[in-house]
Amino acid sequence: MDPMFALVLFALFIAAFLQRVAGFGYGLIGAPFALTIFTPFEVSFLMAFWGSANSLPTILLLYSHIRWDIYRKLFIWLCLGLVLGYVGLLFLPASVFKLLAVVICVQAIVSVFRPDLATKGISWTADHRVASTIAGTLQSSVAIPGPPLVVAFNAMKLTQNAFVSLFALVFLSVGVMRIGVSMGFVIVGLYSEGMAERLPDDIIFNATTGSLVSIAGVLIAQPLVRHLSTAFFKKIAATLIAVSALTLIIDVFGWGPRIAALFGIGV
Repeated sequence: MDPMFALVLFALFIAAFLQRVAGFGYGLIGAPFALTIFTPFEVSFLMAFWGSANSLPTILLLYSHIRWDIYRKLFIWLCLGLVLGYVGLLFLPASVFKLLAVVICVQAIVSVFRPDLATKGISWTADHRVASTIAGTLQSSVAIPGPPLVVAFNAMKLTQNAFVSLFALVFLSVGVMRIGVSMGFVIVGLYSEGMAERLPDDIIFNATTGSLVSIAGVLIAQPLVRHLSTAFFKKIAATLIAVSALTLIIDVFGWGPRIAALFGIGV
């Protein structure tokens, strides 16, 4: 196995664990690491499987806490955002999505360590229609749909279990639609060399292993949820988000070889 992909799998496991305990962090930690070795299109393709696998156990565990009345209001706007995200993914350069991922990570970090600034600049996303459209767009393009939904769900004053279960339902439902779209891309790839080149290599292996470690992270975290401090683990999640964002920044600017040389790695 490629050592870099092994690192991505480790990041997905930790992200899934923290998502269950802290209520956020899966895409924020997993996607930036994945973007260092895959293109944004490949990450969107694979995260459709990984994210769905991560959300399914949480929904099964917290099914009774899901606010279906809220979800029904979100669904059509999530679908609209999903379409917009794919349009951007197909026509915009990869650097746009990498930088967007960094910006979202920074906002998430600020929201944890400076909650008084959590909605600064994005308070307008408290409207569920706006939040859902942006979340759908972000989920299909950079696989990080959380920040606008956090603002909207906080405004609804949801309980922790309702918050986590509603997030998981949003991720899973959009994820299932994305899996359908991804299978469509595979079919197109059978007839189009251009699309075939955009698809990730070793699709089955990469999708399966990422899904399995994501499920494992949730299941291992579940028995510990009642015994762990959510506030403390939110800070841990934010710290790891900073690490993932820094990793992506190093990749975007091509600083990896210089840093490696500085520490005598590969020299």
